[in-house]
Amino acid sequence: MRNVLDLGLCDEGSRKYLGGKAVGLASMIGLGLNVPRGFVVTTEAYRGSMTREMLAEIDRLLDDAETPAELGTASRAIRKLFTVDMLGEQLRAEILEAYGKLGPPEDTAVAVRSSATAEDLAEASFAGQQDTYLWIIGTEAVLENIVKCWASLFTAQVIGYRRQFDVSTVDLAMAVVVQAMVPADAAGVMMTLDPATGNRSTTYVESTFGLGEGVVKGDVASDSYWISAVDGGVTRSEIRTKEHAHRYVPASGAVELVPVDADTRDLPSISSDEAARIAEIGRHLQSSLGGPQDVEWALVGPPGERELFLLQTRAETVWSRSAGVVVEEGDVVDPDEVTLLHGHAARNGLWTLTNMQEAIPGVETPLTWSIWLPVAEFVNRNHYRFLGALSRREAMIPHRTQDWMVGAFYGRAALRIDLLAEWADRVPGMSGQDLIAQFFSSVPEGVQRRSRRRRSYVRALIRKPLPFLVVPRRMRRNRVAVEDFWRESIAALDTADLPQTVAILDEGVRAFSRSLALQVNLTQGAFLAASKMLRKVAEGSDVSVHEIVAGYGGHEETVLVEDLWSCSRDELGLADFLARHGYHGWREGELSNKSWREDPTMVLSQIDAYRERSDSEDPRASAKKRTSTRIALERRLLRSLPVTARPFARLVLLVSAHYLPMRGVSKTAFLQGLDVVRSATRRAGVLLAERGDIDSPDDVFYLTVDEIRSLRVPFGRRLVRERRALRRRYEAIEIADAWQGVPLPHSITPDETIDTISGTPASPGIVEGRARVVLDPSDAHVEKGEVLFARDTDPAWASLMFLSSALVADIGGVMSHTAVVARELGIPCVVNTKVATHHIRTGDRVRIDGASGSIEVLERTHAH
Repeated sequence: MRNVLDLGLCDEGSRKYLGGKAVGLASMIGLGLNVPRGFVVTTEAYRGSMTREMLAEIDRLLDDAETPAELGTASRAIRKLFTVDMLGEQLRAEILEAYGKLGPPEDTAVAVRSSATAEDLAEASFAGQQDTYLWIIGTEAVLENIVKCWASLFTAQVIGYRRQFDVSTVDLAMAVVVQAMVPADAAGVMMTLDPATGNRSTTYVESTFGLGEGVVKGDVASDSYWISAVDGGVTRSEIRTKEHAHRYVPASGAVELVPVDADTRDLPSISSDEAARIAEIGRHLQSSLGGPQDVEWALVGPPGERELFLLQTRAETVWSRSAGVVVEEGDVVDPDEVTLLHGHAARNGLWTLTNMQEAIPGVETPLTWSIWLPVAEFVNRNHYRFLGALSRREAMIPHRTQDWMVGAFYGRAALRIDLLAEWADRVPGMSGQDLIAQFFSSVPEGVQRRSRRRRSYVRALIRKPLPFLVVPRRMRRNRVAVEDFWRESIAALDTADLPQTVAILDEGVRAFSRSLALQVNLTQGAFLAASKMLRKVAEGSDVSVHEIVAGYGGHEETVLVEDLWSCSRDELGLADFLARHGYHGWREGELSNKSWREDPTMVLSQIDAYRERSDSEDPRASAKKRTSTRIALERRLLRSLPVTARPFARLVLLVSAHYLPMRGVSKTAFLQGLDVVRSATRRAGVLLAERGDIDSPDDVFYLTVDEIRSLRVPFGRRLVRERRALRRRYEAIEIADAWQGVPLPHSITPDETIDTISGTPASPGIVEGRARVVLDPSDAHVEKGEVLFARDTDPAWASLMFLSSALVADIGGVMSHTAVVARELGIPCVVNTKVATHHIRTGDRVRIDGASGSIEVLERTHAH
C-alpha cells in the first residue's frame, strides 16, 4: 500500500490502510456525489514513521498510567514525541505532491482530518475522538497538522475510551485525510433516521450558518428538520436563534466563533427544499451502503443557488447497534446500554411496571412497543389535560423520549410515577404522594408533596365533573363506531395492497388511541371517584364493598363467559361466538400473539372444559344470584347508616351502579382497534415477505410501525435477526416491579422451601386446591377445583378464571382486570404477589385467602 493515495482511488477493501473516514468519502465519490477533492495519508505512512524506540517509550508510559491524572501526564508526554522531524524525505515529497494537485500551496486551504482504523467499531463510536484541523494553508502547516492528527491517537480521553472497549494499541494506526476546504455558507449533519427514536421512516437534518464545526461540537444553536422517507416532504422543522457561527477570519488566519448579524440570526439556515434535497441524498447513501448513515455536508453560495458538498459519511452506530445485539451464552446485560427496547427514558425517575404490564405483559416485540409507546404517552397526558391539571403546552408529547412518562426497560413497558404524582397533585382530591405509595408501598426518600399551582388547581376543579358528564356518552358512541370499523377492516384486509394495508393500520392506531383515552378518562376519573366514594360510605360497616361491586353485572368479560357457556350447551355457534369475541386472545396487548378469530384453539379447548361442568354451574344463574346478594347488601348498608347519611349513600350507590359496569365498554373498543392493527400488520408481513424484505410474515412484528409505513424495508432481514436476539436476551432476565433510576437485571431462583407468599387481597374467600401455573397458551388448561396462578391476566383469561376455584397473579391491583373479573365470578383472588409463579409449581397444594392476601403451601408435588 502506498503512503499517499488520491481519495478517488480508495476502496472498502483497503479500509485497514485508509480508515473509516477515507473509505466513506471514497464510497460517495464512487456514487458520483459531490465530494471535495483530496488525498489520504495511509496507515503505512504512520507505521513507517513510528520508530521502534518511540513505540517502546509509548508502551512504557501507558503501562505506568492507571488513574485519570496519570493518563493525563502520559498523554502529554506521548504527544510531545510527535514532531514533523519524524516524517521521512520520501513521505514529505509524496504529501507535498498530492497537496500541490489541489492548488497553489501558498493559498490553498485544506481540512486535515483523522481517519482512524478503530474509529467506527461495531461496539462503539470513536468518531470525533481524534482531532480535525480546518483552514490549513501552506506546506509546512499541512505537514505539522498531519503529525498532530497522529498524536491525537494518544489524548487522555481517547486512551481511556479505547481501554473501555479493550482496543489494543499494538496494531493501532491512523490514516489522515487532507481535503480542499469548503467555504460553507451553511453546513451541518444528516442522519437517515431520527436520532431520538431510531425511526427509519424519517431523515433528520441539522444545520447552522457557517461551517458545520459548531453542529458537531454543539457550541452553536442550529435548526432541525424532519423529512419523511416515504414522500420526501418536510414533516416538521424547528428554527432557532443562531447568535454565533464558525467562520474563517482572514485577519487571524483561523476559524473563529463570530456573531451572526441580528437581522439574519432568526432566519432558517437552509430552506425546506434544501433540507429535502439533502435528505434525498441521504436515502440514496443508505440504500447504496447497506445501512443508516451519519453524514456531514456543506452548502456554498447564495440562497437558491447553493452547491451541496458531502464532507463525510459513516455508518450510524447508536441505533444500528441498538436494533439488536447477537448475544452469546453468558453475555452480561449492561443497565446503561441504549437499545430499541431499553433506556429511552429519564434515569432519575420513579418507575413501575404494574399498570403497563397488565396491558402489554412480558417483553414486547418492536412493533408492539412502537404502537403502545406514543399512544400511552398521549393518553396519559391527554387525561390530565382533560382533568385540567396540564395546560395545552404541557400535554404535548416532548420530542426527547427522556422527558416522557412512559419508558421501556429491558423490553418491559413502565410508567414514570413521580411525573404522574406531580400532575396528580394539581387535581382536587388527588395526592401524588398517595399515588407513589400505592406502587412503592412507601414514599421513597426525597419525594415531597408539591404545592398546588393555583391556576391549574382552579382549572381542574372546574373540570372535575367532566368524566361523569361527557365520557359515558362518548364511550358508547365510540364503541359502536369501532365495532363497525373492526368488522369492515378485517374483511377488507384479505385483498388489500400495501398502501391500503398501511392506511387501515393507521386508522386502527387512531381507533385504539381514541378508545384507550376514553378508557383512561373513565377509569381514572369517574370509576376511581365512584369506587372511593363507595368505600367511604361502607367504612366502618360489616358490608363488603367487593361483594357489592361484584353484583353489578354487565361487564364485557362476564358476557364472554356466558357466551362460552352457551357454546358448550350448543345454544350459540362457534362462528357467532368469534364474531362477538374474536378480537380477544392470549396476552392480547402483545400484537404478535394471535387473536381467537385467527386461532380458536383455546376457545375450542374451553368449550370442551365447560361441557364437563354440570348445568347447576351456569354462570348466568350465578350472575343473578350475585345481583340479588348485591341488592340485599345495599339495603343492609343503608340500614346501618344514620338517617341523615342515607340520601348521600343512595346517591353513591346509584352512581356506582351506573359507572362501574362501564369499565369494559371502551376496553372492548380499544381491543378491537388493536386487533385491526394486528391484522393489518400480519397482512403487511405477507406482502413484505412476498417482496423479499423479510423472510416470513411473522417477522413483521420485529419491525416498527414507522418502518412498515415507509412501504419498504431494505435491511429487514438483518433487523429482524438482530431484534429477535435482543428480545431473547431481555426475556432471560427479571427486573423489579418498581424502582428509581434504572433497574438492575436479576434472576429469581425457584425456592421450594417457601411456604407462605403474600399479596394484595382482591376478592374474598378461602379455597384449598391444587395449583395450576399458566405461563403460555400451550398450558392453557385448568382442571375443576384448581387454583390458577398467572404472571398477569387480560380479558381473554375470563374463560379460564371461570373454571378455577381461585386466582393468583404476580402483578395487578385491587381495581385491575384480574381483580374485577374475579369478583364478578365470585372466586377468591390475590394479586401483586410479584413472585408466586416462580415459587409455586403446578400440582402444589395451596390455600388461598382472598381477604387477607395470603397464599399458603400445604403440600409440594413431587412431579417437578
